[in-house]
Amino acid sequence: MHNPEFSPFPPEEYVARYGKAQGLMAQQDIDALLLTGKENVIYFSGLQTIGWASKHRPLGLILPQAADQEAVMILPESLLEVARATSWIRTLRPWGGWRVPGAAADPVDAIQQSIADLGLTRSVIGMELGYGHRVGMSQDDYNGLVSGLPKIRFVDGSDLLWQLRMIKSPLEVDALSKACAATTAAFDSGFTAMREGMTEKELAGIMFARMAQETNELPGFVMVRSGPRKYAMVNVTPFNKPLNKGELVVVDAGAKYKDYCADFMRMASIGEPTLEQRRFFDAELESQEAGVAAIRPGVTTGEIFDACHNVLVQRGFAEHAKLERVGHGVGLDLHEPPSVARDGSTVVEPGMVLTVEPIWSDQPDYHIGNFALEDQILVTETGHEVLSLFPKELHIVKA
Repeated sequence: MHNPEFSPFPPEEYVARYGKAQGLMAQQDIDALLLTGKENVIYFSGLQTIGWASKHRPLGLILPQAADQEAVMILPESLLEVARATSWIRTLRPWGGWRVPGAAADPVDAIQQSIADLGLTRSVIGMELGYGHRVGMSQDDYNGLVSGLPKIRFVDGSDLLWQLRMIKSPLEVDALSKACAATTAAFDSGFTAMREGMTEKELAGIMFARMAQETNELPGFVMVRSGPRKYAMVNVTPFNKPLNKGELVVVDAGAKYKDYCADFMRMASIGEPTLEQRRFFDAELESQEAGVAAIRPGVTTGEIFDACHNVLVQRGFAEHAKLERVGHGVGLDLHEPPSVARDGSTVVEPGMVLTVEPIWSDQPDYHIGNFALEDQILVTETGHEVLSLFPKELHIVKA
């Protein structure tokens, strides 16, 4: 086992993940996994590179089920030294042919040769073909890969991957906690600086800067929606739009730490809110806190949904709160299984990290506000722990 100097986690963390994957592969009659998506390659290898931003240099990771075979990383030859410095994987297969004599000319050839060298040309190989995953190469490359290995049966490995990634290790929890702490600091900076007339982009810039200051890493995301024009918008970027008196402001933000994501929402009012805005907000707060309180091992995700939704129905907001889900898992991806959805059947387990975020607006006009609070929650052996610690009361900006 290679011991890299700059890996996010010790090699033993990745070896343990691989070992769990081998057990699931044996149960599902899969001979190997071939992974090409950023998050899955990082999850098993620890590789740290900005090369993911390029769509022209695919890389892959082969994880054989057999205990006597080693994992193989196929990567552009320009990333060889990066891989040696950040990943525990010993067997590195470069492609390119400019710097490394004898290297395959392209990634498809390198993957096919590696599979042949492992004796897996008549095997069952799992790939990222299903829900929540993407193959990290062009369709032409994928078609060439599959057609060049006619005796392999490629199957979807998504369920196996999510089984592993839904349950976080202590080191993953620590990274998620630090991402949440950086996000809490960013909310503190942003909400302290928030003023009437400030643009959404200026608010986001303050928060991005604090995230980077806290983590010394690339910040994650900031979403801002303010005023009637944006109350109906979801997952919208900050606009060059001023925050005006009388508007409610929803901020959804998350720093990243060691590639792990934070994701939570808080609300502000530019000037004192109206009685209706306050009435709607109080219902949102009660609904969101009921969902958080419901989280514990053994409940289903549908029960968490019901806890949120029932509050809004009981308080007379059923016509406004047409909810389909109220949360999701978080990890290397911002949105991961399980979905905390209506009639959800996934049983909550210790080690899951979930969000609770009932999001709704007054219907049909969107003139009162958009109402959205979100927490990031670790499921513990006996209940839960809130990782998103910025206060949830409505922040009032003097106007």
